[in-house]
Amino acid sequence: MDSNKANLDVILRIVVFVFALISISLFVIVNNPLYAQTNYVMREPSPPQNPAAVGKFQFGSPGILSKSQELLPGIPFPKGIMLPEVTAFFELRDNVYESATPESIEAQAVSLLKILSIQPISSSDQALLEARIAYLVGRSWNDHKDKKKAIAWFERAVEAAQKMISLEGETPTALVTLAEPLGELSILKDLGFLIKNGPKVGQYASKALELDPKNIKALILKASALAYPPPIWGGDYKKALEMYASVLSIAKNGLPKDVLFDLRVGIATAYSNLNLSENAAWWFDAALEIYPKNPYAKSELEKLL
Repeated sequence: MDSNKANLDVILRIVVFVFALISISLFVIVNNPLYAQTNYVMREPSPPQNPAAVGKFQFGSPGILSKSQELLPGIPFPKGIMLPEVTAFFELRDNVYESATPESIEAQAVSLLKILSIQPISSSDQALLEARIAYLVGRSWNDHKDKKKAIAWFERAVEAAQKMISLEGETPTALVTLAEPLGELSILKDLGFLIKNGPKVGQYASKALELDPKNIKALILKASALAYPPPIWGGDYKKALEMYASVLSIAKNGLPKDVLFDLRVGIATAYSNLNLSENAAWWFDAALEIYPKNPYAKSELEKLL
């Protein structure tokens, strides 16, 4: 009996020791920064159900990041652009979305544009890169309420996009590259400019979709034009959400970081405008997983909590 009792005691001690080791291992793993990045920060939970009153569609997922290095959805960087320049572009883009100072953004952009000007790429590709970079700088100045400097950079983006069209015609890429900064200028400039050019933004996006019905950038432009303004200015929040859902159904291979952020924020904004706070908060939170310092998403989420 004493022998059996001793053996049982040994077994119990071993079991307790093993469980202790497992607990310690789990504690170390869970508190490891790598675990946090791969299993918490990057975790993609299912979105909340879309109410039947909004539409029959559902958001099956919040979307994923593309594994490819893309300038626009489905558009790779031009051949001849080296990795350091690609990295510099992404740093510039991310700094804009994380609300770095516009002075630092502009300095980065000027330096990058100078380097890109001597790269062995076509004039059309040069214009595309200039348009995208100028748009980002304009967005930065606009976010920091410097209307004059924002307009100057958005105008540069429009000029570069128009050069693309003169060189290669009205391709879907050229049309959406033109539509985006033109939309910003329509808001920032006078009423006469808005009346003359505002309708062109939707027309360019529609033409891009005629040429390429699955053009993600054009779909997001049209959805955003419905998600943000009040109904009197064309806002249609339910239709916007349906269009965003169609983008996610197309983007099976993921989206560039900025595009996925814009999509999530657009969905959140449309839900917020429908007074569906729970859905809106979830999507703003999902957007902040991508750019945690973005001031718009942060401030809008705080309003809902």
